Amino acid sequence: MRRLVAAVAAATMVVVGLQTPASASTPTPFGSSVHQPSGQTFNQALAAADARYGTLPILRVFYPGAPGAWTDAKLNTPGRSTVVSFKYDADVILTGSADDYLRTWFANAPRDRDIYWSYFHEPEDDIRDGAFTAAAYRAAWQRIAGLADQANNSRLFATTIWMDWTLDPKSGRNWRDYYPGAAYVDVMAWDVYGFDVTKSETMAAHNALRPGLEVARSEGKPYAVAEIGVDDHANRPAMLREIARWMRNTADARFVTYFDATGWPQYDLIGDSGSIQAWRDAVSGSLFAGPPAMTTSAGPAAPTSTSIQWSTRVDPGQATGWVSCASWLAAGGDFLEGPRRSVSGNPETVTCDRAGLAPNTAYQGRLKWWSAQTGGTLTATSNIVTQVTAAA
Repeated sequence: MRRLVAAVAAATMVVVGLQTPASASTPTPFGSSVHQPSGQTFNQALAAADARYGTLPILRVFYPGAPGAWTDAKLNTPGRSTVVSFKYDADVILTGSADDYLRTWFANAPRDRDIYWSYFHEPEDDIRDGAFTAAAYRAAWQRIAGLADQANNSRLFATTIWMDWTLDPKSGRNWRDYYPGAAYVDVMAWDVYGFDVTKSETMAAHNALRPGLEVARSEGKPYAVAEIGVDDHANRPAMLREIARWMRNTADARFVTYFDATGWPQYDLIGDSGSIQAWRDAVSGSLFAGPPAMTTSAGPAAPTSTSIQWSTRVDPGQATGWVSCASWLAAGGDFLEGPRRSVSGNPETVTCDRAGLAPNTAYQGRLKWWSAQTGGTLTATSNIVTQVTAAA
């Protein structure tokens, strides 16, 4: 703590970061699956995808059966995170016949990048059609999660991937039928489709009908999007930008990967230069760049006779810096500033508390921004809020 005026020795201040389930200090990575035309190797297809969107920081990879070895081109991608799904019949998993392979696979997973693994993405239709039961799926998931835990690898994240259609009341489904339990899941991801093309539907409106974000938060899990596709080609560039902003600003998504796959021309972006540029802007972060923006409001806690609290929504705008709380007696003097804390990546809410104040007295507060790009100089301040402490 740094006191600039030692007028009230009893006054104290703290700065507290209120994190949403995804780490607000880490920017949401935007990536895609890899469109691999016939005759191309995966590495050739990946190079073409990088040429379209810029270097993809995260890839969506699919295996129709057992996951490939880590030497496989689809998984041997140092410097990039991976969302990888694989499929086994749930009843086969429960026999234990895949244990040795999966135990070794998890044990050999890289530890220098994030690996979001998922057993049997989108199991809902298979369960509906009788391939195995929901109970068997949950039990298989729990068994596989236990094998993953044996690897003791903090970069492995157990990630459910279900259809967001499952959350639509018209589906008649209940997501809890597929949920193996909070102890077995690190991240809850969704495959997001079905935007209303007659309305250029926003992500906020779509999520209101299919509330993947709220379901994840209800379980205390980070929210993510493992597939997303927009088939409204005329409005797609604008929709992709709006979706990306919502994912970063509202959802603090752990990751977002666009479904840019061969065989689904309604979703892939090949030949759509406007949509390619929109997703490139999200991947590079240029879509979110700008001067740091800070909006301060009182609370959320009401003033007491000796304390006030104020909160600031901080959007670093792709910059890196530090914030500090500052408050002072509205009548002048008694200035106090809290310690600095680092802010970068996604927007986040920073809450400031000051205690040891006089009752029935007006105080003002704001947040300050110190820019790393300018050597740590003060370059921005938020608006000021005034609050009156309660009577003693």
